[in-house]
Amino acid sequence: MDTRFPRSLLESFHSALLATLAASVLAACGGGGGSGGPAAPGPTSGAGTSTVSMGVMTKGSTIVNGVRFEDTTANISIDDTPKTAAALQNGMVVKIVGNVNDDGITGIAQRVKALVELRGKPTSVSPLASPQSLVLHNQTVLVDDQTVYSNLAGFNAIAPTTLIEVHGLRDGAGGIRATRIEASAAQMADSTLDEIRGVVSGGSGGTNPATFSLGGQAINAGAAVIMPTGASYQNGSVVEVYCTQPCMSGGVFNASRLKVEDAQDTAFQPASGQRMEAEGLISGFTGHPGNFSVGATPVTTTGSTRFEGGIATDLANNVKVEAEGSWNATRLVANKIEFKRSVIRLQGNVSAAGAAQFTMNVAGRSVNIETDNLTSGSVPAAGSACVQVRGQRGMAATPLVVRASEISTSCGNGGRPLMQAPVEAESSTTITLLGFPIDVNNPLDTPQWQDGNGQPILTLAAFLNAVMPATTNAAGVPVRGTLVKVVFDTGTNSVRQAEIEN
Repeated sequence: MDTRFPRSLLESFHSALLATLAASVLAACGGGGGSGGPAAPGPTSGAGTSTVSMGVMTKGSTIVNGVRFEDTTANISIDDTPKTAAALQNGMVVKIVGNVNDDGITGIAQRVKALVELRGKPTSVSPLASPQSLVLHNQTVLVDDQTVYSNLAGFNAIAPTTLIEVHGLRDGAGGIRATRIEASAAQMADSTLDEIRGVVSGGSGGTNPATFSLGGQAINAGAAVIMPTGASYQNGSVVEVYCTQPCMSGGVFNASRLKVEDAQDTAFQPASGQRMEAEGLISGFTGHPGNFSVGATPVTTTGSTRFEGGIATDLANNVKVEAEGSWNATRLVANKIEFKRSVIRLQGNVSAAGAAQFTMNVAGRSVNIETDNLTSGSVPAAGSACVQVRGQRGMAATPLVVRASEISTSCGNGGRPLMQAPVEAESSTTITLLGFPIDVNNPLDTPQWQDGNGQPILTLAAFLNAVMPATTNAAGVPVRGTLVKVVFDTGTNSVRQAEIEN
């Protein structure tokens, strides 16, 4: 059984996967094991909209990026090993080709491939690190409260003798943010082979270098069988290398098989103009509107790009997002960016502080803030008059915990307390943010309420009609509530203004 416990590649992925995100899409199922298959010259004209989607899945057929794909007739593989739909599990990172229905929330998958970043036995495990981490084949793997564990009683059950398979997203430093750690040999793609997926670097001699590196791991591929037949690789190519255990000799991973991913995955190449969705960590970000990457996918935002779960100023490197839009032959042009974990903003004073955590008082409401070595900024001293925190709500945390991604003593909104979070519930006069019912009946400022474009909303009824609490849609997929910011009065803690941020 899968369980959740508290506590994606370098920019060279861009060029490596541009070929993978090029000009065609699978028209029908066929073939086996994700080895390519027939491709159509463009989007199909049948029911729904032809789509290429990449991201972290949830079980129920296969839910990716907010769409429930029926997968019973799909060609399915895990790491190119043919599987049935039953093998697809929570936390796997998958590529999907299929059709999305007109409702935008259901569809039919034609082909599904789950990716594996690593397989083998860790050389070190650090349960006391913050965040917890392990090293496998010289790749650093980080876990968080959204990591799914299979056949493991959490991170602390992992030992250097444990054979694991890691699914996840690469960050800008090449580390893997694990979305699933599998310890069931029967569930793995091929438990007899160790594996590393990564970007080739340090190879000499041009095409098909015999020796190179993947991350920090030296690879000897001189005797490896290259797949598919006739494919070639070079520095910058994304490859998967395998060997029969034991793999290491003198610190070198001796590959017996090497797969070239862009040649292997022609079935997942989108056509120009085709709908596309990609989930991953941002890299190469310099500004919005602009160009950056989401995982391995080159993305462009424009002045008309919409944001959900955050606002444009929340865009930053290593933030997990989903980009949704269409492929223009070279980039995904995003009409929507969704922050995969809603960006919470808090501003208030500090009532208590410890080594890696502190407690904020936000207009009389107490919020526990946790930090780790990925947090920007330091823990403020107890008694600090005004601190601003940006972060995400911890899962299944009681009492409420916000994990800080950024801490600053440069306060906005005139230093007034504020709380920005998705709406969890509402009544005739209140909205609930982070578990706190907040009366928004009669704010002190003018305008009292604002919409997502900063325009006044004239009545409380109109404001509440524009706000949607967290729910589950008709496809059974959870939908987060509307992102709202409430600004409070410093002296009285009364609400001064309520603003819709989506």
